Amino acid sequence: MYSYHTPDQYMPFSSTSDIRDEQLNPSTLHQLHEQGEHYRYALEAAGVGTWDWNMLRQTIHWDGLCQELFGFPNESTVTYTEVIRHIHPDDHVLLRQAIRAAIQSPHNRTCDVQFRTIIDGKQRWLDGKGKAYFDEENRLYRFAGIVRDVTEEVYTRHILQDNASIFTSITQAVPVALWMSDQQGYTTYTSKKWADWTGRDLDSHLGLGWLDAIVMEDREQAARVFQGDFQARRPHRSEFRIKHLDGSIRWVDCSGNPHYDSNGIFKGYVGAVLDITDRVITQQKLEISQDHFYNLIWQAPFAIGLYVTEDIRIEMANDALLRMWSKDSSVIGKKLGDALPELKGQPFEAILKEVYRTGIPYETQEERAELYDGDRLRPYWFKFTYKPLKNERGEVWSILHMAVDITERVLARQKIADAEANLRLAIDTAELGTWHLDLRDRTLSLSDRISDWLGMEPVSNLESILLRIHRKDLEHVGTSLNRAIEAGYSEPCNEEFTIVHRTTGQQRIVHAQARTLMDEDGVAYALTGTAQDITNQKLVKQELERLVQQRTEALRLSNLELEHSNENLRQFAFVASHDLQEPLRKIQSFITLLYNSDAKQLSSKGVSTLDRIHASASRMSTLISDLLVFSSLTQKEIPMAEVSLSKLVGEVLEDLEESIRQANVQLDVGPLPIVWGNASQLKQLLQNFLTNALKFGASDRINHIRISGSEAAEEAIETFNGFVRRYHWIEISDSGIGFEPTYQDRIFQMFQRLHSKEKYEGTGIGLAVCRKVAENHQGSITVSSIPDQGTTFRVNLPATPPLPMS
Repeated sequence: MYSYHTPDQYMPFSSTSDIRDEQLNPSTLHQLHEQGEHYRYALEAAGVGTWDWNMLRQTIHWDGLCQELFGFPNESTVTYTEVIRHIHPDDHVLLRQAIRAAIQSPHNRTCDVQFRTIIDGKQRWLDGKGKAYFDEENRLYRFAGIVRDVTEEVYTRHILQDNASIFTSITQAVPVALWMSDQQGYTTYTSKKWADWTGRDLDSHLGLGWLDAIVMEDREQAARVFQGDFQARRPHRSEFRIKHLDGSIRWVDCSGNPHYDSNGIFKGYVGAVLDITDRVITQQKLEISQDHFYNLIWQAPFAIGLYVTEDIRIEMANDALLRMWSKDSSVIGKKLGDALPELKGQPFEAILKEVYRTGIPYETQEERAELYDGDRLRPYWFKFTYKPLKNERGEVWSILHMAVDITERVLARQKIADAEANLRLAIDTAELGTWHLDLRDRTLSLSDRISDWLGMEPVSNLESILLRIHRKDLEHVGTSLNRAIEAGYSEPCNEEFTIVHRTTGQQRIVHAQARTLMDEDGVAYALTGTAQDITNQKLVKQELERLVQQRTEALRLSNLELEHSNENLRQFAFVASHDLQEPLRKIQSFITLLYNSDAKQLSSKGVSTLDRIHASASRMSTLISDLLVFSSLTQKEIPMAEVSLSKLVGEVLEDLEESIRQANVQLDVGPLPIVWGNASQLKQLLQNFLTNALKFGASDRINHIRISGSEAAEEAIETFNGFVRRYHWIEISDSGIGFEPTYQDRIFQMFQRLHSKEKYEGTGIGLAVCRKVAENHQGSITVSSIPDQGTTFRVNLPATPPLPMS
């Protein structure tokens, strides 16, 4: 029969049972023993110990592993009381409850519990599993099971639990949201911070749900960047905006890296999201501030530039600075030395590098620089500052260059200095004296020269100086001074008067000039001026006036004599030519009679002589005609009017029609201006030029004759005897035989010929007539010629009547 104690009376593992093995035969026992050995070896290999609780004997029978785990080495059977002493006191209740549940359960007769043992102060965790066995009458007769050492597992679990707790605390404490994804890129974890930022529960962000919190405008790009990095297994980094359910928006910086296990197998991504809203807002404000700063620089009326890096690279230069450099925007981004090579040998780049190195500003009120003005270097002067700009660490990151072009001011100052030096030189050279009258205290400050003239101290009172002015000039000098003071700066004092030396009585004639100085209220407070000793000039002037009057009278008499001589010459030329023409006509008539009546009776030599007489008579007739023409040009007065050169050329061409027809000529007449002149003389001029062009044409080619002119309103302006005139020009060019340039002046002289009369007929008067016509019109003639290529005559003729000079 069976008897047992309940769990309330005994601790676990104290069961009783009948040992009925005696009823089994030896063969069965042997088989059971072998099976038990196999079972025992398998459990030992798995680290599992077995135990069997006999309640009748109140002993526990167990294997070697259990002996070791409970601290009973080499004791295969122990009492319950001995075992309980090795169980941790805190786990007694837990074990009792587990055993009671197994015994009292009508269905599940097992228990599974973890507890601790303490052996020699060392704690060990065990995992025990047992089963209660009941007989046919439902009475407990045995409780047996297994036990396993789970100390490392429990400690590991505790560590993991602690780590999980720490991880949770960290994720809640750090200012970033943490996330993880699986191998497919789906989010498997997000920390609470992400939920706080979005207002959504954590589960809604798993998978691809995290994209729903991103602002619509940023969502597509954020997904594309993540997928690209994920597929490439590279570190991920992106910035985007997320939106809270309450509508607030924040900027975040999302970063992550691929995660691999210890075997190198890709497990997904691990990353963090940082709230960068403040940074972005600060950056935006900085950009706005920077844009405002750059706009101020670009719109500044003076030159501003920004240089970065130790090699002084141009980061920015406004239009004023680019104009100062004579450069365009292509220099931005270049080193200063490369962009402006003209600065080589000048100190500016070295100064900038020193400012960058030391962080000490450089400022100058005036510095000279050689810069390009177009394609040439010229000096400029600048007032400028090199100011280092530093970051939050106090490091120089750029240099601000501000400059003002003061070249005009410096040049003006130099001009003033030069003018003052020149004035002093002029005063010394012209032997001028200077003086200054202070109207407030009526004192007169004199230069050394004036002091010597007057025999007075350099500073004297006005009354004592007035005593040194000659009695005859004192009144008008006083009147002039008063008038200048009343009129102010607008009316200077300008007087000539005589002064008398205080001790020697020497008299000098001086020319004094002065300006009135006014204060800010418009009240005259001083007169300042100069004085020059013109005594000798006055004497010289008087002598010159006497000589001029004498010479003028002599010139008048000479002009009368010359005019009388010219008139006599004109009369002589007229009478002589008429007196010569009459016998010449008779000679020509007799020659004609001889040709008609006696030519057949003459020998060939006689006929030749007669031909030569006839030719000589013809030349004589032409010469007399030319002399008459030239004589007529010396008339004192010739009528002038507007003359159309185009019309005159047309008339001349009609007169020369036969000569033109017989010559091998190509004639080209362009538009010609209207000039102010005498039509008859100008026609003679044109006829002479055209006759020359026809006469001296080349025999082996067509002679191109071109007549052209200009009506340009801005043609040359010349002055004669106080009158101003505007001029037009006309050119007559040919492609004839030409002449050597050394003969340019000779051809206009009377009776000068460059060729023999046998080769080219003529009297040598034609071009002299042309020059005289030009002179009569206050014009001029120039000529250019190249042998065997042609000649060009250019005549300048007045376009208008003489106008008085303004």
